[in-house]
Amino acid sequence: MIMTEQIDSPRWGGLKQDEPITPYQEAPFNRRAIQRGYSTFARQQRPTALLTLTVKEPKGKHGGWLVTANSLLQKANLFFHWVNADLFGRKYQKKGLGLTGFGCIENQANHQPHAHLAITTPMLRNFFQKLKETIFRKIEKISLFEARGTDIQLIGNSDEDFLRVGDYLAKNGRMVTLGTDGIL
Repeated sequence: MIMTEQIDSPRWGGLKQDEPITPYQEAPFNRRAIQRGYSTFARQQRPTALLTLTVKEPKGKHGGWLVTANSLLQKANLFFHWVNADLFGRKYQKKGLGLTGFGCIENQANHQPHAHLAITTPMLRNFFQKLKETIFRKIEKISLFEARGTDIQLIGNSDEDFLRVGDYLAKNGRMVTLGTDGIL
């Protein structure tokens, strides 16, 4: 079969086909628009808890080391594998279970990365308590993370709470998602 109809390429931002696209035209950076988008997304997803993971402060004679965001992701994914296996069973992925959510990775004042994650997995108070206990038990197994810098809090169930969480997550940093396969 021969196709005779030609399909026009899409035109973003009112550009004509022959005009060159600069990076600024391609993806304008507007932090407030990103915050509004993330706030709307948070209101749609209705997260139940907010988790913060912080790396340890560098100490000793080699105190100037910095953790890369990729190292943080690798260790965080191992951490979430252990947490999910403890909460949902060893075959949690095959069953389609596990913590889900979205968040960001940003740098602290000391330039070390840390993660903020809005968990969208539905949870009752007793599940939240079990999650909290599991997080603090498993965090000790990964030497990269600081238990004192780990925090988990329930999020209220109002649109204002969801909007605040979205604004907080979009303030700076790299946006990520949390699924049964870990943080992507």
